[in-house]
Amino acid sequence: MKTIVVAAFVLLLIYYGPLQDRSSPFDAAWMLGALALLAVAGGQLAQAIRLPALVGWTGAGMLLGTGGLQLVDLGEFSLHQMLFLMAGLGVGFQVGLHVVWPTHAWRMLGLAASATALIFAAVTTVTALLGLPWEQAALLGALASLWGPFTVVPEFGRRSALLLAVLGTGCALVILGSTLVLLETGAAGWVGRVGLSLVAGGGLGLVLRLLGRFATPSATIVSGLVGAFFFAALALEFLGLMALPCGLVAGLLQDKQQSRRVRLLLHRGAPVAFMLFFALMGTALAPGALWPSATGLYEATLVLVTVPLLLRGLAPMVYYPLPDPHSGRRIGWSLLPRGALLFELFYGPYGLAPYVGAEGLLAQAVLLDILISTLFFSVLASFVDTGLFAAEKAHSAEDGATA
Repeated sequence: MKTIVVAAFVLLLIYYGPLQDRSSPFDAAWMLGALALLAVAGGQLAQAIRLPALVGWTGAGMLLGTGGLQLVDLGEFSLHQMLFLMAGLGVGFQVGLHVVWPTHAWRMLGLAASATALIFAAVTTVTALLGLPWEQAALLGALASLWGPFTVVPEFGRRSALLLAVLGTGCALVILGSTLVLLETGAAGWVGRVGLSLVAGGGLGLVLRLLGRFATPSATIVSGLVGAFFFAALALEFLGLMALPCGLVAGLLQDKQQSRRVRLLLHRGAPVAFMLFFALMGTALAPGALWPSATGLYEATLVLVTVPLLLRGLAPMVYYPLPDPHSGRRIGWSLLPRGALLFELFYGPYGLAPYVGAEGLLAQAVLLDILISTLFFSVLASFVDTGLFAAEKAHSAEDGATA
């Protein structure tokens, strides 16, 4: 009930906000405040009805942004790009901090590379057979091969799925970059941006590691990281680089023993960066761009949904060659949500859309894929994971009672 009251208060605040025909230096702060309040309320409301908080965060952005009430105007919201980059750095950094390299990392790399190549080949082949030009089919297959380590707040209980997703992300970026260069789409410079983003993440990670500030008081650690992300975001904005790959590499380079306190500190406030990132992402999503739909859109979307569902969600339940005491055969359901990286690479501040066309079948298929993989797959993974966990807990309780 309290969440509903807060949501109603936020909507009243939005309604009685600044007039659209007058500009004010406080407009950006008002937009951010309204977005943050509605995202918090939306996340709590989603969790109250047993949905992932991600659904509420993204829904809040879609309600206020380009595809909804248009009260968060990206043209007037001068802080949008800067906040998006800072939030992306925070999300990627937290994911990288939670990655631990096991003894069988090479086996996991081989599995991730094989699954990535298989999804790329399957989506490319099927969409080409459906009549899509092979250049667009290959690009769609490369985008569909991306993984999603950034969609869920990282936890050590799911570190095997997280590691597999990070390795798969590296393989998918190689496939995507190679496809863009071979197709001569004019996006070679964009591929260089992605590479430089990874290099910039390495520089940021080395600076944080060499400073050795992780043994300082908690307030100093948090303020230092916020300051580092702020200046890093300024650099990324100036150079035109991307936040999620940069933050991921920076987190990967940290010493996992020394950064244990940082992981615990960030885990308490982990939803802040994720909430801000997905709320800002939602403001840029415009479902209205799906109408009128291009010819073959729904067939291509069916392929984009079915292939990952079969090869990532169901395949590990049939055959999973790696020892995994934590997730076992249900690891695949955690690998389905992947819309965050796809959004930044395609629709982000320095995305791929201007190079391959922001309209048409390809753009509509990517937009629909982002919505499905972010919202539907997140809900599906949550339901399956919760159901299997409850079944395993009940089975363990029965075994204990029998013993």
